[in-house]
Amino acid sequence: MAGVYFKEATEVKEIAEKLIDKYHPHLQDAKDVIGYYFREGSSDWAGKAKKCTAFERYVTGNMLFVFINAEAWERMSYEQRLALVDHELCHFSRKSFSDIDPKTGQWVEKYEPADQPDSWSIREHDVEEFSDVIKRHGLWDTGIEKFAAAVREADYQMSLDDIEREENRVLRAVK
Repeated sequence: MAGVYFKEATEVKEIAEKLIDKYHPHLQDAKDVIGYYFREGSSDWAGKAKKCTAFERYVTGNMLFVFINAEAWERMSYEQRLALVDHELCHFSRKSFSDIDPKTGQWVEKYEPADQPDSWSIREHDVEEFSDVIKRHGLWDTGIEKFAAAVREADYQMSLDDIEREENRVLRAVK
C-alpha cells in the first residue's frame, strides 16, 4: 500500500542553521520555530516551505515548515542540497521595522516576534517565466533582469553537465 510519510530531517536542519547564520538574519532568532521534515512518497517537487496553520502550531509548536522530498534529496549532491535548503529558507518573510540601536545610535532593522503568526508570510519566487519568452522578448521585466544580473554575478554556476556527472557517479556507485 503506497502512502505518504514524514520524518524529521535533522540533516536538513543542520544545513539550514548554517545557512541562516550566513544569509538569513531574519531567521536567526527563529531557529526553534522551524520544523524540517522529509516527505516520503511520490511527489513532483523537491522542497516546499510552508507557514503553519493554527492547528499545526498547536500540535508542533512550529511557525514554519520545510518539507524535503526524500527521494530527490538522495539523488542530490551536497551543493544541490545547500541550494535547495537555501531556496526554501528564502520563502520565509518576516515583518520588520527600523529602530535606533541605543549602543551605537545607528538605525538597525528589527524583526517582529518569532512566536507571533502575524510576523510571518511566504515569499513568492522573484522570477516566473518561460525560457521561450525570454528568447523571443529578452529581459522584458525588471524581475527577470535582476535575476539575470544575479546569475551573471554568481561566483559559481552549477551547470547541467555538473548535475549529469553527479547523477552518473551515483549510478555507478549503486551498481
